[in-house]
Amino acid sequence: MSLMMPLFRQPIALLLICLNSVLVSSAYAADPPTPAYIELKPLFIVNHISEGSQLKYIKTSISIRTDETRVDLIEHNMPLVRDAIVMFLSSRTTAQVSGAIAREKTREEAAAAVNDALKTETGITPIKDILFASFVTQ
Repeated sequence: MSLMMPLFRQPIALLLICLNSVLVSSAYAADPPTPAYIELKPLFIVNHISEGSQLKYIKTSISIRTDETRVDLIEHNMPLVRDAIVMFLSSRTTAQVSGAIAREKTREEAAAAVNDALKTETGITPIKDILFASFVTQ
């Protein structure tokens, strides 16, 4: 019986080594999706909440970063995307859009707002990032 055990272990060990190499090579074979950028035109000019009675606005140029496979989905739903951005930016206060840290947070939250709108409509959250090429408040 003890002689049979080493003979039985060798094929199993060899099989496990082969399976492991197949699994590892297939994990590395899948390429990550190619990033794609969608420039939103025309640029956005939106009134936003200000302290006092003075009218304030945001003027910004926006691009969306997504996967190449999601470009058609976003372009097909562009009115929804633009509406989500306008509604989000118009709800911001002056303090929430002033300064680099506040703008970074605005950028992240805008991506979440657009993804929420798209998820409700399509069941997918395709936006990886929103990028501000320009961001002016006045």
